[in-house]
This record gives sequence, structure tokens and C-alpha cells, in this order.
Amino acid sequence: MHRLIKIRIIRDFEHLEEQMRRGFDTLLEAYKTPVSFRPAADFYEAAQGLVLRLELAGVASEDVSLTLTGHELVVRGRRRPPSSEGIRRFVHLEMAFGIFERRFTLPIPVDPQGVEARYVDGVLIVHLPRKAPHTRTIPVKASPACE
Repeated sequence: MHRLIKIRIIRDFEHLEEQMRRGFDTLLEAYKTPVSFRPAADFYEAAQGLVLRLELAGVASEDVSLTLTGHELVVRGRRRPPSSEGIRRFVHLEMAFGIFERRFTLPIPVDPQGVEARYVDGVLIVHLPRKAPHTRTIPVKASPACE
């Protein structure tokens, strides 16, 4: 009985260690790229694959690029400031402008040919379908009888 409890505790600590490592990796990733702002993101797994939702209000779709390399999806872009024509001074300024970059590690294999991205109401929605398992039939060769 005590052995099961010890194994459970060790597994819990290993799980906690992995979560902390991922958190630190995410935190350090934010400081690797000189960015102006970091758009909010939801990244989740669905039955068909992965879905990324990135809040990009005010970003033109032509100013967004997506790159899928191996198990990493990188979203880069730029939010341009509004025209300064007619502005005498800012009374309150909260909206961030400039370059952004977000990197996401894919926890499952995806089909790169099936990836689709849509930009709807200021939200970039990226569907990354699961990669179908590759099945291969292996022929069995008959060998001559041993003498």
C-alpha cells in the first residue's frame, strides 16, 4: 500500500516539474524576440486536431504571417498605429502597436497540408488537423528451407 502512495507522489512531482518547465519556457520565450506587444491566445485540442485563436483586433490580415516548422507554429505580424492626422495629443493611450510574435509548440502531429487560417472579427482562427496515422503493410518474404 505504501509503495503505491510513493509512486503516486513521485508521479505528481514529475507532473508538477513538467508544468513548471513549460511555464518557464513560455516566460523565457517572451523575452527572446523584441516585440511591441503580445496578443492574447487560446490554444486547445479538439476532436479534429488543434485550434489556435489569437486576438488581433486592428491588425490587417496582410500584416499577419504563419509559419509551421516541425512541431512549432509561429505567428508574426504588425499592428499599425492609426493615422495621426487630426490628433493634437493623446489623453489616454492603452492600445499597443508595432510588431508581435507568438510561438506555439504542437503537442500532437498535424497535417501541414490541411492547416487553415481565417481572420474573423479581429480574431485569427487557425485549424491544425490531426495527422492521420501512416499505415504500412510489410510483406513477409519466404526464405529457402535451411539445409
